[in-house]
Amino acid sequence: MDNPIFRISKSILLRIDEWIKNKNLTNLHVGLGSIIFLLVLIFILIVRAPSGFPQNSIITVEEGSGLYGLALELKEDKVIRSAFGFKTFAIILGGEREMKAGEYYLSKPQGSLTLAWRILHGMRGLDTVRITIPEGFTKTKISKLFDDRFSKFDHQYFLNNAREGYLFPDTYFIETGATASSTINLLVNNFENKLEPLVEDIKQSKKSEKEIIIMASILESEAQNKVDREIVSGILWKRIGIKMALQVDASIGYITGKTSKELTIDDLSIDSPYNTYKYRGLPPEPISNPGLESIIAALNPKTSDYFYFLTDDDGVMHYAKTFDEHKQNKAKYLRN
Repeated sequence: MDNPIFRISKSILLRIDEWIKNKNLTNLHVGLGSIIFLLVLIFILIVRAPSGFPQNSIITVEEGSGLYGLALELKEDKVIRSAFGFKTFAIILGGEREMKAGEYYLSKPQGSLTLAWRILHGMRGLDTVRITIPEGFTKTKISKLFDDRFSKFDHQYFLNNAREGYLFPDTYFIETGATASSTINLLVNNFENKLEPLVEDIKQSKKSEKEIIIMASILESEAQNKVDREIVSGILWKRIGIKMALQVDASIGYITGKTSKELTIDDLSIDSPYNTYKYRGLPPEPISNPGLESIIAALNPKTSDYFYFLTDDDGVMHYAKTFDEHKQNKAKYLRN
């Protein structure tokens, strides 16, 4: 059989057999070997991949990397359950000196025994493409990242079934044979893993997860750094609280495909629930896929006296307490 588990079991048993012979325990060979064989199989079944295993990711084994440090790193990254177990397998199978440096693709959850075998034999499993999804990309832009290399990727399926806002922006190593469905699952699973530490904070905010993600998607487009996102978050939640229209260009840009500079007076009159000049409150759905910093800013708005903001042509944010001050900022900082 070509199953790595059986190959590993055979390797372990051969080493046990050699040890028994060296210790002159040949009379116990058959019985002891059978017992150990059963124990090994049971142990293999127990040592499985941990929950939260980083499926569809790549781990790097550095040249000269020590077994102890590598095991701790893999344990911290939830690749293995037990650092001790991984080190034990690696030593039994060949030892620290036999580890092959390089990048190893984790296409699916694998136990520490299989992983040790792969690293010791240089089985990297790489037939993937590195895809980086920037913060604030829409699902339309994400779909365009999957070019002719991905022959099984159905773009229309992706656009019809992917949920805007829940496709976490990150760097992925994706198999060239990936489908639109498997890609959606990959991005959504990553979103859920990233959001998990914030679940309690969302409950404490007295806002729904959907409201937080919609706000985060707006912040991703309207502000460029952590400080500004927190201030803008405070302004926009305050506007919602007093039933004032959000009046953000990003939501109209989502339905028109235009930048803030390209928007016209007619665009601001479009009859759409995404027109936050015409309709109060949040848009019905996220307008992009926000990163973690924007999600955290949506959860942690900064209180201020400001009601208005704008970004100048150099990307600097300017705030105002009154509409008159805001108009002055527009005249001063925005070049026509």
